[in-house]
Amino acid sequence: MKSILPEGVEPKVTIPSPSLIPNRDGRSDRWPEFYGSWEEFLDDLAQAYHETLLHFYELGARYIQLDDTTWAYLIARLLDDPENHEKYVKMCEDIVYVVNKLLEDLPEDLRVSTHICRGNFKSTYLFEGSYEPVAKYLGQLNYDTFFLEYDDARSGSFAPLAEIWNQRNDVLIVLGLFTSKHPELEKYEEIKARLDEALESVPLKNLALSTQCGFASTEEGNSLTQAEQWAKLAHIKNIVDKIWE
Repeated sequence: MKSILPEGVEPKVTIPSPSLIPNRDGRSDRWPEFYGSWEEFLDDLAQAYHETLLHFYELGARYIQLDDTTWAYLIARLLDDPENHEKYVKMCEDIVYVVNKLLEDLPEDLRVSTHICRGNFKSTYLFEGSYEPVAKYLGQLNYDTFFLEYDDARSGSFAPLAEIWNQRNDVLIVLGLFTSKHPELEKYEEIKARLDEALESVPLKNLALSTQCGFASTEEGNSLTQAEQWAKLAHIKNIVDKIWE
């Protein structure tokens, strides 16, 4: 990949987040068969991911992303299932523990990001709701970059951004204001107005823009032609160049 990219362009390796394993894989409830405690299981999970990231680094990767649908799942559960609130709080705490542990002592020139995904199958979505219920946990995660979906009202307001950013000068918040689900091109004035609203919570130097997700999270892809996808990307670049000129 690096051999065919222009100078200054860094390819990104994307893998599933470890948050998908505890409590959601249908098998982690068997941990007592192999570990003396739940904490030992979490430590082993973190170590496995840490070694995986180092392996990618040795292969030449300098930018790795952990795609994460669990936070959107937890937003829904924390809002809609009060009887099991403590269970979901514990899941949040466990994810923070595992992620931060796997990120320890990585090479300084390795950038690790996360994408908080809400589902992206054939231009549909799976989860909705404000980031507010999980903002304090996202603000504890030691990622370099957060990709957040904000292409429509289902993601709520920008108010939780302050807690997610958590005044970390080296953290980049990428706002997914453009949709990858439909070909219509967003208006500059609307994007600029939404960005100005986000600036009330996070400085411009810590913000970037992107689509809310990829164009093909599954093999079926979204309801856009290849030409429409390239047009969308060119449109995003034009707007970004205008804002950051």
